[in-house]
Amino acid sequence: MGKRVFISADIEGVTGVVHFDETERHKDDFTLFRKLMTGEVNAAIEGAIEGGADDIVVRDAHGDARNILPEELHKQARLIRGWADSPLGMMEGIDEHFDAAMFVGYHAAADTPDATLKHTMSLRISDVRINDIPMAEAGLNALIAGMFNVPLIFIAGDKAVCEYSRHIFGPLETVAVKEGMGSAAINLHPESSRELIRLHAAEAMRRLNTFRPFHVEPPYDFMVRYRHEHLAYKAQFYPGVKRVDNTVVLFTAQDLKDCFTFFYYCAG
Repeated sequence: MGKRVFISADIEGVTGVVHFDETERHKDDFTLFRKLMTGEVNAAIEGAIEGGADDIVVRDAHGDARNILPEELHKQARLIRGWADSPLGMMEGIDEHFDAAMFVGYHAAADTPDATLKHTMSLRISDVRINDIPMAEAGLNALIAGMFNVPLIFIAGDKAVCEYSRHIFGPLETVAVKEGMGSAAINLHPESSRELIRLHAAEAMRRLNTFRPFHVEPPYDFMVRYRHEHLAYKAQFYPGVKRVDNTVVLFTAQDLKDCFTFFYYCAG
């Protein structure tokens, strides 16, 4: 019986991307890098199919969520474009009927050393932690998948996010398409990246029964450190939030859904 796979795709972790201008719709280089993003997503789709998937949903999860080229996307996948504006964010569309999640084009958390275009949801945030566990976007989104009992099995992005993912989630399949070097990066050739993504996505599917959903036990202490004091001032008025210092707030809850609703409204 075929498997259902949910792919969340970002762009900062795509091969060759080293500057935010390359990720923005109205900048000259965006045309090239959205094409490379589409190619890496297609590679993950091909690998998933090789590994036994027959129903694949892709969530375009960067910027305005209108980056992936629909005409060039693998025809066996369905594409979610645009935002529904829910607390599920980059995981909008996932539910308990999926067998696995994959992340493509992902990047490391804000302030991670030797990482490319590092940030956590917003450039105005410097740190996010749940129960003192550091949360990159990969961590937050794996937790959302875990809310639906869906395991994260594969991630492609820069070396830093791959190292983070193996540390937090265990031995999942990863592909590091580049390695940060100051504000530069050492990149694989795009064809090499796509081939590795296909191979490791297929292997992840073949190993599907070895993965477990990512969970953190309640109660949840959701800490956000902002780069600017006024953002913490504003967030402190969200119900259940405690302001810890001039830039840090803490939201405590028993239900992870409440945590992501808080973050949706207070991410900066």
